Order: sequence, then structure tokens, then C-alpha cells
Amino acid sequence: MQLEATNSFGRTFYKVEYNQNLDIIDTLWYGYASQMDLKKACDIGLEILEKSNCLYKLNDNTTFTGPWADAVAWLEKDWLPRAMQAGLKFLAHVAHRNSFGEEAGEVMKVSKIGQELQVGIFTSRTEALSWLEACQKKNNVVK
Repeated sequence: MQLEATNSFGRTFYKVEYNQNLDIIDTLWYGYASQMDLKKACDIGLEILEKSNCLYKLNDNTTFTGPWADAVAWLEKDWLPRAMQAGLKFLAHVAHRNSFGEEAGEVMKVSKIGQELQVGIFTSRTEALSWLEACQKKNNVVK
């Protein structure tokens, strides 16, 4: 199952799906989104997380230009408890160097999110997927 969110301009900026073959929640952010749009997308992502009870999430921000770092307080207070309740334990965050996405990932890593989840920050999907796979192997998850 794949879900999408559109921003206040009516453009899709977020896609999320549970990839059963890899046993990951795969999220792709692109374009621009306001703070309200970000919250809407995170709620959509939680819907898939709650249905799958997946421990592993890939958060790809390589083509996203929104102001993520400002949303971390909301993520800690609202999203994180629900994500953990649904089973999330590992978050691979992908962003280009010197971008809003990289800044947000660094903020998440040192925030309550990074204290509660194992967070990896990467500049490519390939690196992030390799890290998630290593986490699965370490936790004896059979695909």
C-alpha cells in the first residue's frame, strides 16, 4: 500500500509505503511543504507504520526543500510516541549535504528522537538501505 500527501499548492510532496520485500517503511519527500503539510504527511506515514508494525524507516529528503528542522519539537511531542508505539526503532535519514534535510537530520539525531530511536544520517539511499539491512541482521530479522 502506498499513500501520498499534497501540499497547500496541490502538489504531491510525500509518498510513503511499506516495502514488504525489504521490511522497511519507505518515505520520499520532494518539492516544498509548509509546517502544516509536514504534520499531515507524518500522520499519513503513521497510518502505514501502525498497520505494518515495521521497525525500520527510510526517510529520503534528497529532493525536499522544506524547513524540517523547525518541525522537530512537534515530531518529538506528537509523532515520536505514536511511532514508537507502532514499533519503530530504526530511522535512516537521507539528505544532501548542506541542505535543510541534512540540518533536520542532525537536529533529530541529537534530539529526543535520537535518544529513543537509532538514527542514521546518510547522503544516499544506498548507504541508508545498507545500514537498515545491517540493523536487521544484527536483530536477526529474516526477510
